[in-house]
Amino acid sequence: MDGRVNETDAPIWGDRVVEGSYAGHPGLLYEPSPVSLPAMLLSARSWDGRDYIVQGERRISHPAFRAAIPAAAERLADAGVVRGDRVVLHCYNCPEFVLATWALWWLGAVPVYANRWWSSHEIEHGLTLTSPTLVLSDGPDLISPELAGGAEHVLPISSLAEFLEDPGARTVPPETVGLDDPALILFTSGSSGSPKAVELSVRSVIANQQNLLVRSRRLPQNLDPAVPQTAGLVCTPLFHIGGIANALTNLIVGGRLVLTVGRFDATEILRLIETERVGAWGGVPTMAVRVLEHPKFDSYDLSSLRSFPLGGAPLPRTLLRRLTAKLPQLEKRGLANTWGMTETGGFMTVAGNADLEARPGTVGRPYPVVELRIGEPDDTGSGEVLVRAPTIMLGYLALDDGTVDADGWLHTGDLGHLDEAGYLYLDGRSKDIVIRGGENIACAHVEQALLAHPSVVEAAVVGLPHEDLGEELAAAVTYRAGEPVDAEELRAYCKGTLAYFEVPAVWQISDSALPTLAGEKLDKKSIKAALLESLREG
Repeated sequence: MDGRVNETDAPIWGDRVVEGSYAGHPGLLYEPSPVSLPAMLLSARSWDGRDYIVQGERRISHPAFRAAIPAAAERLADAGVVRGDRVVLHCYNCPEFVLATWALWWLGAVPVYANRWWSSHEIEHGLTLTSPTLVLSDGPDLISPELAGGAEHVLPISSLAEFLEDPGARTVPPETVGLDDPALILFTSGSSGSPKAVELSVRSVIANQQNLLVRSRRLPQNLDPAVPQTAGLVCTPLFHIGGIANALTNLIVGGRLVLTVGRFDATEILRLIETERVGAWGGVPTMAVRVLEHPKFDSYDLSSLRSFPLGGAPLPRTLLRRLTAKLPQLEKRGLANTWGMTETGGFMTVAGNADLEARPGTVGRPYPVVELRIGEPDDTGSGEVLVRAPTIMLGYLALDDGTVDADGWLHTGDLGHLDEAGYLYLDGRSKDIVIRGGENIACAHVEQALLAHPSVVEAAVVGLPHEDLGEELAAAVTYRAGEPVDAEELRAYCKGTLAYFEVPAVWQISDSALPTLAGEKLDKKSIKAALLESLREG
């Protein structure tokens, strides 16, 4: 593969929706659609003369990246990776992350995205659950060789960097796997226990891209190479579904993917929008707030920004007004709120400017191939949101808990209702989840970590409203009589088993028993009210 494509032979993406079947049940599909992941890549132009990935001083062109894929695939094959194998990617955002993903797909293997913020305990859980053939990491010392199957099965992901400079003459042919076979494994915080491994199919990855391309009217065969290149800024982790989806879209449509360095920093965001003339930047509402509140916001030239999709939480009307006031070019179009989760393989609904203004609080209407209904609605029409789409996960790895039923409906755990025009509004969550700055946190997972402390006898974790993060994690803890603990000790203890964002920020600690409901379940409503009251009292 030399980065050039015979475009007359490329698969055609369509926007026609038909009734069909997948994964053993009926559903809606696009027609036509690429038949494999390599076909998805080959459906796009080679985009000569355009940069694909920019990060810091690194600039990698579209042709160079495409040429590097079979070269990197050959390196991974030499390391023992074959069709169907799982390979863990454990690193922060970098060009090699995207290259490794495509090289594995080229071999018919399955990338496993580990959360780079995990504690050592969570890394151990992820490796044990997925049994990878190989681990590619930017912190190989953090990976236990025993868990990875031996030291030779842990490689620095930087070892793939050379192929982005000089791919050599590699001609490894691509493997093709079935549309309903596994293509990608990501992790999510479920309602209980350790992170769950979400298995997405080849069809899921392709259908999510087709949703995005249809919505943005950028089907590959309709793109004009004479139109100036657009730049998209990505600051969310590539190991999240939204991050990698952005990377794939920009490769297909000839966009420039601008990656930040390190954790989110509002100053870097503003600088990159100005210097790279970024046209699209998305994230969670928390990120938007931090950028808008930057003391030097008005000193940056942000006139290039034309698209600002947000997800992870409903978009408050006050934030919408602030966005259009600060970025007037977005007043009529370019703003969007979306809803989805790892288990859905991408976004299920989207609301544009007019929707957000006319229907405050909505997360929009379903994408064309998404079926959505409300399960067992109450008198107000609110119930669990159920969705069926070709992007939906195959299931959790090594766990069949009925989240996806026999007819292909995903029971999301989110509560919501639909208005008369089919717009979705979220009313809460039936599962015990806190969303802090776009990161899902399973309360039970944090509670289990706290209860492992020898002095803790009860623990309840809840989410409290937070102006910046959306929600902040709070914990009410009862310690064993005569064995007092304080917040500093518990924070330090949690850091050994939890990711940094899972460590509670607000604490209520005493030797008094926590309130319970009938059946001795903890009364989290009362616990949350008490935590809020203590905050108000200072």
